[in-house]
Amino acid sequence: MNNAYQTMSAEWYDNLWAAEWMDYSTYGPTRRHVRKIMHTLIAPLHFDSILDIGCGEGSFLKEVVALRPNIQVIGTDVSPKAIELARKQVPQGRYEFLDVEHHALDLQADLTICCEVLEHIEDDHTAIANLAKMTRRYLVTVVPQGRMRGFERGDVGHVRNYTRELLSERLVAGGFQPLAVVEWGFPFFSPLYRDFLDRMPNNTVKGRMDWRKHLVATLLYKLFELNSWDKGDKLVILAERSA
Repeated sequence: MNNAYQTMSAEWYDNLWAAEWMDYSTYGPTRRHVRKIMHTLIAPLHFDSILDIGCGEGSFLKEVVALRPNIQVIGTDVSPKAIELARKQVPQGRYEFLDVEHHALDLQADLTICCEVLEHIEDDHTAIANLAKMTRRYLVTVVPQGRMRGFERGDVGHVRNYTRELLSERLVAGGFQPLAVVEWGFPFFSPLYRDFLDRMPNNTVKGRMDWRKHLVATLLYKLFELNSWDKGDKLVILAERSA
């Protein structure tokens, strides 16, 4: 792995969270819909513990705890700043620095979440094997698919975009059996919003949101409710541990 990728995996993310990315990660319309999809998929499941790989600022864990207050919570990230933010949101959780491409924690959770992480990892085979080591029963993965835009490779650090078939194959090879698949986003997120972001300067998704940006984010969130769950570039797979 090259030095540029190492920087993007740790120091780069630390700087991003320090630049007030939390507002966009928490209130951004796409992120909110992804969390909504994950809640829908896990709602029928029984689980007493949750492990969030790449937990970021902790918004999803905070929402899960609100619904299941007695659940055991573990969050990991490559960014100490992200862990600091997540700990403030869910102080009862356990938090660990973890690069899942190279390491696994010595624990297992009933449900593991890996949201928008695998597309940043060169050796996703090893990462998925490490996810299997830490998963007792269920795994939810979220990745992008479709055409990779320039900002995603250059500014966001994607090394690949998936297809439904590719991610399913990788999960099966890593010891998981897919149970449910959501392909969300057409037409307003993908292609329209992704193409719009590709034309905008990188600083449009950084910094603290003022009331105008909150209003725009809320309106986009409402518009995105019209997006298809069967066609689009956000690929969400619920899988069960099979080996």
